[in-house]
Amino acid sequence: MAMVTGCDLVDISRLAAAIRRRPGLRERVFTGAELVDAHRGGVDPDSEVAYARLAARFAAKEATRKALRDLRLPFHAVEVRCAPDGAPQLYLDGAPTSLACSLSHDGGVAMAVVVGPAGDLTSPTDDPTTP
Repeated sequence: MAMVTGCDLVDISRLAAAIRRRPGLRERVFTGAELVDAHRGGVDPDSEVAYARLAARFAAKEATRKALRDLRLPFHAVEVRCAPDGAPQLYLDGAPTSLACSLSHDGGVAMAVVVGPAGDLTSPTDDPTTP
């Protein structure tokens, strides 16, 4: 079976600086559920923990776009949700995907890896009428 893969790294301090410069960026890139998750456990929205969590989710969005080979995919179309056991789950336009996702952050860098079966996913920007 053919597989798709994508990975991405994000410098946490660079993302934090971008959000501090442009506060609206947070809402343009992340869904409400992702923002709530980043602040779970009473974490301050401007803390390093919150920025590390957001950076990992941003990396997952980029890794998903790479796996699907669609860099035009809007950031809000890809959502990282936490399963009850805490594992990250990927959703496209609100629907669960067959893609598996792993997130990590350490040493000022966040990363994500996305893998899954090829062929049974379409991105929301796919237009079947386009030749």
